[in-house]
Amino acid sequence: MKSNLIYKNSIHKKNLNLKLKGKLKKEYLKIFEKLKINLNIPNNSFYSLSKKFKLNFNFSDLRRFKKFKTIAIIGMGGSILGTEAIYNFFQDKIKKEFIFFDDINEIKIKNFQKKYKQDQVLFFVISKSGNTLETLSNFFSLKILKKKSKNIILISEKGSNPIFLLSNKMKLFHVESKKFIGGRYSVLSEVGLLPAYIMGLNISNLRKNLLIHFKKKNRNFLKESSTLLATLIDKKKFNDLILINYVPELEKFLYWYQQLFAESLGKNKKGFLPLVSNTPKDHH
Repeated sequence: MKSNLIYKNSIHKKNLNLKLKGKLKKEYLKIFEKLKINLNIPNNSFYSLSKKFKLNFNFSDLRRFKKFKTIAIIGMGGSILGTEAIYNFFQDKIKKEFIFFDDINEIKIKNFQKKYKQDQVLFFVISKSGNTLETLSNFFSLKILKKKSKNIILISEKGSNPIFLLSNKMKLFHVESKKFIGGRYSVLSEVGLLPAYIMGLNISNLRKNLLIHFKKKNRNFLKESSTLLATLIDKKKFNDLILINYVPELEKFLYWYQQLFAESLGKNKKGFLPLVSNTPKDHH
């Protein structure tokens, strides 16, 4: 049975600056046209949406990793939230088990070590900068670092950072995360798409389907939502943005959105504090 999604904005007019909204719509169109141009400009943050964008790995190099049925992802923030959102959303189609290490939890690590044999688990260690302290802490706490290990994939920028230097010293499989793509925008780059490929998903279709939100009715909804939020920010009447969620499959997506939204707009005492509220339990 197919179900239709209905997009709707319901913000009372008294909370909006309607004159500003008209100006913002014109400004939005300028930004949107500039964004479409930037999609095809290399070394731009949005280039990962372009049809011309090429991933920094060969599928032939990944075949040896496809055999693993248990995969552990180690990361923080934008380096893991997007991947977790993809897994959570497509979990019913994914035949593999994914475990996410995105906090400092000694008990979780010990239980993991008791339950799983290390050589039967594929480990992703992802840090855009290559020096995220919590990611490195979990990496070393799991005690999986061995020279020429065949079950570790490291993803980071190239340079004088611990993860890249370790990949060279220990002869580990490393994939470059492009410097021009910010961590919170990295879900459609190697950071999110390489794990998605190991999940068994068609990453080409995943990227293509996301581009429909720049077209037709979806484009209009994007414009309306952006201008409404901009007028609310300008009015400075609200500080919080509550993301009320009734769909369990969207929980991790909203946590990814929370980080993306807060880090992008929460600068210089501006923007909202986005909070995820999972219902119906939060009603009680």
